[in-house]
Amino acid sequence: MLRFAVRDIGRGIDPAFQDQVFDKFNQQDTSDERRVRGTGLGLNIARSIVELHGGTIGFDTQAGTGALFYFDLPVAA
Repeated sequence: MLRFAVRDIGRGIDPAFQDQVFDKFNQQDTSDERRVRGTGLGLNIARSIVELHGGTIGFDTQAGTGALFYFDLPVAA
């Protein structure tokens, strides 16, 4: 497997939201005051693409320290 990873230094993902991160139309911050808007589809689409290629996707996070998102893909022989 080959791993690709991206780390941010944001506020992290709330433990109560972690089970929903890859769900369609879901966002941790749904307030009108947020800086960046979106549809809540990006991570769901990413998961679908990675899984179609035989890979897995996940993340590690701690509140206040950001998150590390990664996906693993099989290496072609």
